[in-house]
Amino acid sequence: MQWKLLANKEISSEQCLSYVDKHPYGTIFHTPYMFEVYRETPNYEPFAYYAVDDNMQIKAMLSGVIETVKPGFLSSLSKRAVMMQAPIFDEIEAIDFLLSEYSKIMKHKVVYSEVRNHYSDDRANVVMSNNGFNFIPHYNIIVDCKDPDKIWAKISESKRRQIKKALKNGVIIEENPNIKQIKEFYNILKNLYNNKVKKPLVPFEYFQALYKICVPKNKTRFFLVVKESRVIGGIVCPISGNKCIHENYIAGLDEEYKDSYPSVMATWASIDYACKNGIEKFDFMGAGSPDEDYGVRDFKTKFGGSLVEPGRFIATHSILKNWIAINGFKLYQKLKYI
Repeated sequence: MQWKLLANKEISSEQCLSYVDKHPYGTIFHTPYMFEVYRETPNYEPFAYYAVDDNMQIKAMLSGVIETVKPGFLSSLSKRAVMMQAPIFDEIEAIDFLLSEYSKIMKHKVVYSEVRNHYSDDRANVVMSNNGFNFIPHYNIIVDCKDPDKIWAKISESKRRQIKKALKNGVIIEENPNIKQIKEFYNILKNLYNNKVKKPLVPFEYFQALYKICVPKNKTRFFLVVKESRVIGGIVCPISGNKCIHENYIAGLDEEYKDSYPSVMATWASIDYACKNGIEKFDFMGAGSPDEDYGVRDFKTKFGGSLVEPGRFIATHSILKNWIAINGFKLYQKLKYI
């Protein structure tokens, strides 16, 4: 087979959406919707590449975004490519070709590429490795939402008690917030990233684009936790049809509102939505490295999901630039967050 490489503009949105919707591992992150969202986000450059056969039918695809973590005169040292979900394919030869061509393109554009795997396939893992992608162990937690009664029973007793207490204390979930309320949630999230996570946060324009492009098509939902008309937490969840709803960003004023459990309520709201709307799974989108203690993992395991290890893949396109970037970022964190 003579494969051909096509970029985003060379494939129609309709053809891409048809392929993604039918593919068992196709997600919202593979679609033109997220491409448009990232295109409206400063310092984010979306990409999508396809391997097509002689009949111009898609047989493999990958999509992601080039992030410029630190804009400015050293921006070339902070460019990385991130695929929020793994490439999808029909034929193993097609994904092999696609990854080979991708690496040729990206070695001139970014320091490294990161693939946040969402499924395990031994054949794909071999092909990834052969194309310079190194496997990194990484956990995730998936909640099966097909049976609402079973989900509630699987949630830990402490979390069930907290949910009941929060509702009794007047907490409500706003499922259709306006952009002003989303900005309030973003400010909570920004404070979390500045003071605890200590990593750069995606610009607010990303949330604006999700609100404008994906929410009207039910491809994303914002669930905000509200107490006495104040937003005290929330979660943003891209949606992959009836396959899966994903935790993208979450934050809550847990210390300030201890009896309202905003982070618990945000998580429960998204799982409850999945159960009530025929969405099969809730995806926590990561639960840390197996080699590290991770308090957030302990929190996530209380919601009745299954711990899986799809891992991640990293391809370093420039060893020197990568070394400078890693050490420079450590220094940046110390200077910015001290």
